[in-house]
Amino acid sequence: MTWVNATWSLFGFASPWQAHHSLALSHVLTPNIKSQNDYLREWQYKTEDYLDLLLRREGPPSNRTFSVCPKDGVYRCHSCMGEPLFCTHCCRTVHSCVPFHQISQWTGGFFEDTSLTKIGLEVHLGHAGEPCPGLTDKWCDTDDEGDHLTEGPWIPLVDDPRVTTVVDTSRIHSLMIRFCRCADALSPDMQLFETGLFPASFTSPKTAFTFTVLDDFLLDNLECGTSAMNYYSKLRRITSSVFPHLVPWRQVKQLKWHGFGHEKRKPNAGELALFCPACPQPGVNLNLSDINGSDPAWLYSRSLVVDGNFKAEHLYPANPTNEVALTNGLGFMVGDARYKMHLSQAQDVVQKSDCNNHRAVNQANASRHKLEATGIGGCACARHGCFVPHSMVDFQKGERQMNMDYALCQALGYNTDGIIRAFTFYDINCQYHKHLSKRIEESPYLDLPWGMDIIPGIGLWHVHGHQDKCYVQYASNFITGAARIDGEIMETLWAPLNIISPSARGMSTPHRKECLDFQMNDCNFMKMTRIGKFLYQKFKEAVQGVQDSQHAFDRLTETAEDDAITKWEAEAAAAQDDRLHNPSSMDIYEIQLKKAPTRKQQELHLLNRQGRWPAGEIHRGAATWLASGITLEEVQVALLIDAKKLGKWPTDNQKLAVAWRCDRLQGQLDEFVRVTVTFLGDQLDSYDQLNGMTMMLDTTELDSVGSSSEDTDRPDDEDLYDIPVEFNPETMVIPLPSNIGIERCAEWGVADLVLQDILLREGQANDALHAIRVNLADKAVLFRTTVRSAKSQAHSTRAWARVHSVDKVLHLNTQIYSKCRKQLIHLGADALLTKYQLLEKADLKATTVVADPNARGQRNSTLAWFWSIDVEGDSTSNDWMNECVHFAELPVPVRC
Repeated sequence: MTWVNATWSLFGFASPWQAHHSLALSHVLTPNIKSQNDYLREWQYKTEDYLDLLLRREGPPSNRTFSVCPKDGVYRCHSCMGEPLFCTHCCRTVHSCVPFHQISQWTGGFFEDTSLTKIGLEVHLGHAGEPCPGLTDKWCDTDDEGDHLTEGPWIPLVDDPRVTTVVDTSRIHSLMIRFCRCADALSPDMQLFETGLFPASFTSPKTAFTFTVLDDFLLDNLECGTSAMNYYSKLRRITSSVFPHLVPWRQVKQLKWHGFGHEKRKPNAGELALFCPACPQPGVNLNLSDINGSDPAWLYSRSLVVDGNFKAEHLYPANPTNEVALTNGLGFMVGDARYKMHLSQAQDVVQKSDCNNHRAVNQANASRHKLEATGIGGCACARHGCFVPHSMVDFQKGERQMNMDYALCQALGYNTDGIIRAFTFYDINCQYHKHLSKRIEESPYLDLPWGMDIIPGIGLWHVHGHQDKCYVQYASNFITGAARIDGEIMETLWAPLNIISPSARGMSTPHRKECLDFQMNDCNFMKMTRIGKFLYQKFKEAVQGVQDSQHAFDRLTETAEDDAITKWEAEAAAAQDDRLHNPSSMDIYEIQLKKAPTRKQQELHLLNRQGRWPAGEIHRGAATWLASGITLEEVQVALLIDAKKLGKWPTDNQKLAVAWRCDRLQGQLDEFVRVTVTFLGDQLDSYDQLNGMTMMLDTTELDSVGSSSEDTDRPDDEDLYDIPVEFNPETMVIPLPSNIGIERCAEWGVADLVLQDILLREGQANDALHAIRVNLADKAVLFRTTVRSAKSQAHSTRAWARVHSVDKVLHLNTQIYSKCRKQLIHLGADALLTKYQLLEKADLKATTVVADPNARGQRNSTLAWFWSIDVEGDSTSNDWMNECVHFAELPVPVRC
C-alpha cells in the first residue's frame, strides 16, 4: 500500500476514487448550503440586536473586577480574547510578553485609548525579560507629559525621548525598550534584531519594525501591489481606530457612528453619510433666524460641482433578483426604486450643441455590452470637495442629462431648506443648463427647493475648451460670490475612488454600492479631520489677496475718469442681475476691439478707398502693384535661405532646382519692373542707386531661429554654410518706395505710395508674426507629444524631421518679419516700431507655456511680446489701453 492509499484509509476509504464518489454522494444527500444573500436576509432581522450589543460593549460591565485580582479593573485590552478588564498591576504583568496589545482606560464616562507604556510596561533585552543589572536610570511616569500629536488622525504615542517606536501589524507602538548594559552585551541594533525587531538605524535606533510586519508588507506588495507609503498609512489608520471592514460589519458600524443605536427608527435617505461641515446647512451649522437681512445673498449659498466618472463600471449581476441591499439609498448612492422610475419616464433627447464638441455630450448615448453601469456621476461641494449624500447615480449608457438631473436635484435638496441660491459647476453647463428648468417641471421625480436660484458655471480648466463667449458667461472669475475656486475639485475626488473601482466591477449590485458609499464616506471623514487647518490657511491667503486686489483696484480707479467708472459699474450691476436669464449679458466683459489687419485686408481697404479719394491724389492700382512687389521680396528671402542651405558640395539636382526657381523669379521681376514706370514715372530710369544695392538676409536671426529650451538632444548636422550666392534674381533690390526712400518719393510726386506701402507693410508684419506664433506652438506640441515619447531611433528620427520642417517655416517667417521691419524704418514709420519690436533669440524658444498653458507651476510664466500683438489696436490709438482699464475696472466682486 502506498502512502497515498494509507492516508485515505485513515478516513475509512479504500482509495481516493472511493473517497471522491462518497463525498459527491454526501453532497447530494445533504441540504443545500446557504448563500451569502440568505445570510444577509437573516442578518436584517438581527441588526438591531447586534447594534445594541455593540453599544453595550462600549461601556464597562456592572462588575469591573478581574477574575484573578479583586481590584477595580480600569484597563480594557482589546487584543485579548473577550476584552477583559485589568487593574494597573495585572495589566502590566499579563502583557509583559505581549507588548503589542491595544488597551484603553476607563475615565468614568468612556474608555479612552492609552498604551501599555503609559502604565509602566518596560521591555528588557538580553536577560530573558528581566532587567539588566547594569541599568541605573529609573522609569518615570509620563501620564502628565502629554501625548505626541502628529498630523492627521490622532495616534496615542508617548512623548518621551527614551521610548522606541515599533511598527507592528497590529498598530504603531511607543515602547520603553531597556537595552542590556553589560560589558559583553551586543550593540543596541543587534539586541533589537535578536529579539525579532529590525532597527531603522544602526546608531541609537529609535524606530524598529517587527519581523511580522515586514513579512506582511512583502506579501501585500507581491499580491496586492501595495506601496510602502500606503502600507504605513494603513498602519497609522489602524492606530487611530479607523479601519474599514466587511459588509455587515460596515453597516452596523455606520448605524452606530450616526447615532441610530440610540434612536429606534430607520435612517432616511443619505443619513448614513457624512457631509461637509463648512458648507451652510440650516439646522446643522446655520440658524436662519440669525441671518442679517443686509447680508449678501451669496453669503449663504451652496456651491456644487457636477461630474461623471467612467472608471466605476459594473457588470450585469448573475442573479439580480436574489440580491440583498442593506443600505439602499442611505449613503451616497441613490435608492434604486425611485431612480429607476425616473429613468423609465424621462425623455432621452439628444441635444445638438451650439458650442464646441465635448466628450460628455458626444458620449451621452455610448453603451457598452455586458455592463449594467458604464460609470457613476454625482455632486460634491465646490469649495471643500466633499461628496454630497444621496446624490451619486449610475450611468446606463453614458453621461446623459436624465442621470445628472436626478443627481443634481438630490444634491440641491440635501439640508438646503431656506437657502435661496446655489452655484453649480459642470463641464458642459452652457448646454446642460439651457432646458434644466423645463426638464424638472416635466418630471414627477425631480424637484428643487422652493425659491432657489441656480447660477451655472464651468470649471476654469474645461472652460478654455469652449467657445470664447463661454469664458465670461460661465467662468467662476465672473460669478459674484463664487469665491476663488476652480470648479474642478471633483476630478481629484475620482482619483482615490478609481483605485477600488476595478475590484468593485464584478461585485453584486448592493455590495458595490455599499463599497463605494464607504469609500466616499471615508473621503469626507478625512476632509473633516483636516478642514480646520485647511480653512485657516485659506483665510490667511484670502486676507492677503483682498489687500493686494484692493490696492491694484484703487490704483486703476485713480487713473480712470469718474464718468467712465460710473458707466462701468452700472453695466456690471445690470449684467450680474440679468445673467440668470440671459447669460449673454456678461459679454460686456469681453474685449470689444478688432484684430490686427492682415496684408490682404490692408490691400482690400486701399482698393475700396480709391473711389473716394480725389483724382490725382492717389495712384489707382498702386496697392495691387505694391502688394505684388512685397510678395516678390518674400520669394527672394525664401530663395536666399534655400541657396545658403545647399552646403559646400551641392548636388546637380539641387543646383538645377535652384536655377529653375531663379529663372522663374527673374521673369516675375522683369514684369514688375516693366509696370513700375506706370507708377514711378521716367525718373526711375535715371535713378541708378538701386543697381549698387543687394538683397541680404538678416544674419543675426539665423542662429536664433529653431533654437529651443527643450531640444538638447538635437543632432549636429544642421550647420548653415555661409557660401557666396551666385544667383542674381534673389539679390536684386526691387524698386519699391521702401527701397527708394521717402525723400526721393516726395521729389517724384509719389508720396501717396509711401503711405500705401506702410499700410501693406503693417499687414505683412502681422501675417509674419501670426505664422511665427503658429509654428512656435506647433513646435512646442511636437516636443511634448512626439519627440519626448519617441522610444526608438526610427521614431526619434521621424520626430526630429517634423521639428526641422517646422523650423524651416519658422526661419522663413522670421526673416520676412525682419525684412519688413527694416522697410518700415526706411519708410519713417517710427510710430509702428514701438509695436513691432525686434525679435530676440529668447523670444523664439518653444516654451511649454504654449503647448500646455494649464500645466502646474506656470502661473507666473510670461510669453514674448508678439503673443499679445493681436490683441487689438496699436500704439497710435488709446482704444486698447482704454479697453484694458475698462476690463480691469469692472467691479467683479469675486472674493478670495
